[in-house]
Amino acid sequence: MALIKPKNPKIKGLNEVGRYAIGVQWTDGHDSIYPLDNLRRRCPCDACMGAVEGEIPAASRRLERLSRLGDNAMFLGWIDGHETIYTTRQLRDICRCAYCVAEPERPITGG
Repeated sequence: MALIKPKNPKIKGLNEVGRYAIGVQWTDGHDSIYPLDNLRRRCPCDACMGAVEGEIPAASRRLERLSRLGDNAMFLGWIDGHETIYTTRQLRDICRCAYCVAEPERPITGG
């Protein structure tokens, strides 16, 4: 059974998960966790174009600022000065939870 993703996903809540990930709670009840390393590698800005390869320096994987931009976007300010804006559509499309990769019987948590 394919997962139906909302056409215009909206952010309900946003929080840091430890020092290495961001948690997004969606208005449709879905929850996503995004490792900072993955968010930096997939940075959609004009300089990165979603394809950062090779070793990422430690400062490029640490956040200085995390902000919600309304219900439709998220701003990440990295320690190295780089800035990233993800739309909610971009974020939801890169969710790799068990449900989004069609393996709901194998969630990350719960053993």
